[in-house]
Amino acid sequence: MSELEQYRQEIDAIDQDLTRLFEARLKTVLKVGDYKKAHDVPVLDASREQKVIEKNVARLKDKQFEEELTKFFQSMMDITKETQTKMMDQ
Repeated sequence: MSELEQYRQEIDAIDQDLTRLFEARLKTVLKVGDYKKAHDVPVLDASREQKVIEKNVARLKDKQFEEELTKFFQSMMDITKETQTKMMDQ
């Protein structure tokens, strides 16, 4: 196996974990959406989003990835807001 193939296998294993965790996150997001719908709470909580990003950036061991992690979490939260909005509109 080449070095490149080995790296790709590592990425595939990480992607498998990410997929499992993303699915778990979205299932919890739907529970939050149910709560928000029942209590007439808006989907967007900008201060919460900022806190989530800041908390996770602080967890980074390698600070060179701060910009990328910020984009990653912002994209993921955009997806979860869309997911909640769809669910709440049903």
